[in-house]
Amino acid sequence: MPPVLYVKVLYVISDGSTLIGCSELTGRYWNGAADVFKSVNEAGQRQKSEKRAINLQSGTSDGCFVNSSKKILLCEDSGAVSIWCTSDEDQHNAWHQWTEEVSAAEHDNAALAVDCLSPDAEYVTVGADGHGKVWDIERMICIRNYSAAHSKPIYGVSVRPNSNTDFATCSMDQYVSLWDQNVDKPVLDLYQNNCGVRCLQWIDVNKIIFGDEAGILSIVDVRSLETTLNITEFPAAIHKIAIHPECNKVAVCCDNKTVTVCDISEDTKVKTTYQKSQAHNNFVRGVAWDVKDDKILHSLGWDGEIKSHTVMC
Repeated sequence: MPPVLYVKVLYVISDGSTLIGCSELTGRYWNGAADVFKSVNEAGQRQKSEKRAINLQSGTSDGCFVNSSKKILLCEDSGAVSIWCTSDEDQHNAWHQWTEEVSAAEHDNAALAVDCLSPDAEYVTVGADGHGKVWDIERMICIRNYSAAHSKPIYGVSVRPNSNTDFATCSMDQYVSLWDQNVDKPVLDLYQNNCGVRCLQWIDVNKIIFGDEAGILSIVDVRSLETTLNITEFPAAIHKIAIHPECNKVAVCCDNKTVTVCDISEDTKVKTTYQKSQAHNNFVRGVAWDVKDDKILHSLGWDGEIKSHTVMC
């Protein structure tokens, strides 16, 4: 009996290379896998193949490229953070071998999210154990451990634009917090929500957009915390958001089959510019903007499909 795939990770870098990560249920056992493709189109065509470039002993919830398409970092449900690499020769080889360069299992529960502080050098991970960790990936050691950064699982982390020290986290303990990696306590609890917060991203150097369990999308300005705004509502918990790098658009996927794009004006008013209610045959788990065509949004779901959507800027 083939494994049941639950695809969770979609990550695209500037040359179009695409990282796909998933958890696999085989009988009663959970494993995981990851694949790297030259483009989103290739990923869509080959993703359902039973052959995986990287096989894991547990599922994966997030990952990213490390400065190029030849090295990736994966967050594993076992609590491990692992680095995988391939060579130029392997990339042109029919077997295309990926090898685990190094791994460290310091989270006490699943590692859930990662973001880059300094390319090819320092990365921050957060986990279901409520801890945050800053990693020197050249030596693969944790150089800053935020023990009990939150009292419940941390689902999201986002590094502040133009900074290699500041980042924000969001947790099921209802807090959105700002951190400086030079300080072992939160610089500021930006906002206490009335339910768990599932995802967040910086819009610019001052504003953060976040989505919660109640399906509410909100914006907080670090310069004026009392003006936190609930800007729009969705019918299910918000799972992931993706900010368009060139225009004021945010793509949203929830615990349903719908893909939505909202336009955010300078006065933080929101208008829905695109919505597809049956984009997938199961929950949508990831969204990413195309790096070559700014009108294209990609989504993937638990159905194992990668879909492309045309969204006018």
